[in-house]
Amino acid sequence: MSDAVDADILRRHFVAVATSGYDDPGFPPLDVDQEVKTLRDWLCAPTAGARRFIESHPHLADDPSEDDIRFALRNPPPADRWRVGDAAVVFVTGHGLTADGAHWTVLRSTESGRLRSTALRTADLIAWLSETDIQHLFLVLDLCYAGQTATETVTFDRQFPQTWLVLPSATKDQEAVAGALTTAIADFLRELGSPIGAKYGLQPLLDVTTFLDAVQAKLGPGQRLVPLQGSQRSGPHPCLPNPHYRESSAALVTPQRSDLALPEQDLLTHWEPRSRGVAKAGEPGWLFTGREELMRELIGATSAGEAGAVLVTGCAGSGKSAVLGRLVTLSDPTFRERYAAEISRIPAELVPPAGSVDAAVLATGKTSHEVMDQLCRALGVPEPEGSSTGLMPLDAWITSWQSWLVARDRPVTLVVDALDEAANPPDLLTGVLARLDPDPARRLVRLLVGVRSPGGPHDSRTFRGLLPLADRAERLLGAGRRIRVDESPWWQQADVAAYVEELLGAPGSPYTDSPLTAAEVARVLAAEAGPSFLVARISAMSLAKRDAITAADDPRWLRAVRGGVIGVFRDDLHSTLPDSPEDRLRAVHLLRATAFAYGRGLPWLGIWPAVADAVADDMTRTYGDADIAWLLGSRLGGYLVTDQEDGTTVYRLFHDALRTALRKQWRNLLAAP
Repeated sequence: MSDAVDADILRRHFVAVATSGYDDPGFPPLDVDQEVKTLRDWLCAPTAGARRFIESHPHLADDPSEDDIRFALRNPPPADRWRVGDAAVVFVTGHGLTADGAHWTVLRSTESGRLRSTALRTADLIAWLSETDIQHLFLVLDLCYAGQTATETVTFDRQFPQTWLVLPSATKDQEAVAGALTTAIADFLRELGSPIGAKYGLQPLLDVTTFLDAVQAKLGPGQRLVPLQGSQRSGPHPCLPNPHYRESSAALVTPQRSDLALPEQDLLTHWEPRSRGVAKAGEPGWLFTGREELMRELIGATSAGEAGAVLVTGCAGSGKSAVLGRLVTLSDPTFRERYAAEISRIPAELVPPAGSVDAAVLATGKTSHEVMDQLCRALGVPEPEGSSTGLMPLDAWITSWQSWLVARDRPVTLVVDALDEAANPPDLLTGVLARLDPDPARRLVRLLVGVRSPGGPHDSRTFRGLLPLADRAERLLGAGRRIRVDESPWWQQADVAAYVEELLGAPGSPYTDSPLTAAEVARVLAAEAGPSFLVARISAMSLAKRDAITAADDPRWLRAVRGGVIGVFRDDLHSTLPDSPEDRLRAVHLLRATAFAYGRGLPWLGIWPAVADAVADDMTRTYGDADIAWLLGSRLGGYLVTDQEDGTTVYRLFHDALRTALRKQWRNLLAAP
């Protein structure tokens, strides 16, 4: 949502109009420099990237005259005027008064008995701004009685845009505590810039409601925030940049494939020789060369033969998503152009043709409507006629899809992963996937579906108590092929060993100088983990983060690996927090809370702490934002991934098997390994 809000903004301005000293002894001096600096540091931070504001008219922050303000903001030269493509934050702080039915901004030379001649009418300032073409403005009036401006601005013939946020520090009858709003905003910004500030979300822009509620909480008793009538009250605002936002960690691919793109950090890790322990950059690493037989089969399914459904199944942790992510990423034209040199070193038979996957969707936590909406928008399917904004009715999308499909002259290739983790897997299967290719006589859809299949203690996904979900999908979709990635020839123990060996070569790992020991540990771990790349990953990453080498015959480690997901999860928990049973319990409670999230994950603000309290099974124990910040800042935070749902940042465990473990066997994690 926020991307669309500020996509067309070309320039961003920050203007502070601040008066701290006064000639008239009736106006005591104010200390506003630090608050102005706090706002400047927030808006003009180099880390803000493309959303960085540039300070305009910096002299206005140092006791400006009325002429200074008028020249800068009333009628600037044409080249300096604000236009539609601009966004601005204007911050006015100092003393304010009401007289003669108007609100006045007190300046250094203002005389209390001559306001009309020596003060600035605040409504005039708003009027000047309203005569610009600027659509995105955040105006802060930290002045006593600033709410009086509401009475004056309501009479303007030209109303300011609804995308403005005009925030006076007090109502028209209220004398604000001097600098209270400035201080409250500064306090909020300091919290926002700390690890705890991530509770407000990781999206590019803050939500107006979230911002107002947070600043209100910082104000003292009797101080109330009331934006001027017509102000934006909710949704992301271009003038509220979020310092916690970072560009997506997914590889640079086109939008229709981004859902399943490999994490960019994985690419940096595997293509940087020092990071993966290889001798030279010409070695592409396991990420793009492992599981060769499986990769060849998937490439064949997407680029050759007739259209139809192909199921990619396997037990929990068997690497379905990883190999599908590789397929999707390597097929993307943008990715291939960016990483052409690296891709040239991958064996040609392991690289799918460019564009061989047209769209990819990760179904985790998504409804049938959301999956269909995403597919259609990714491929440019015309929206159903007469529909309202937001999600279109499912049947309308299906009809539009089928009309679009029959007009194509070649099949469309889709990848839908994690069918079993959708909000309602049976509904997604019957309501969407089974209806994508309605004419069996003229197949126009190549559909690859990743779904967990029976094969382990956590894999009994059934369709309304009937067949396991994977079997039901195979029948309903008429799948001509089913690739069981946890069985030969698609699973090979040597693949797991190669994967582990590469993880053990990560920077800082104690194994980097002991390649023979790493190879032996990898061999043993591969033999014990069986088809579970998940068990291998958790254990190998834990070993790589330790201070000393763990030998391949270490009894405690072997017991952990033989204990499956629970065993290696417990071993990692205890090795990460070896001396604090209390911290281990805290970490398990906080992680367990995310295991009960619906949809795409659990929101932090006001919800994660409450859910953690509820699942803690201890009425005397409470958790807060500092606890969550501690978890996310620790190595155990790596068990979580972030996502967006309805404009809110949410957190979930990176694998469904971890969710099952924390829901049903969490006490086992706390037992001695």
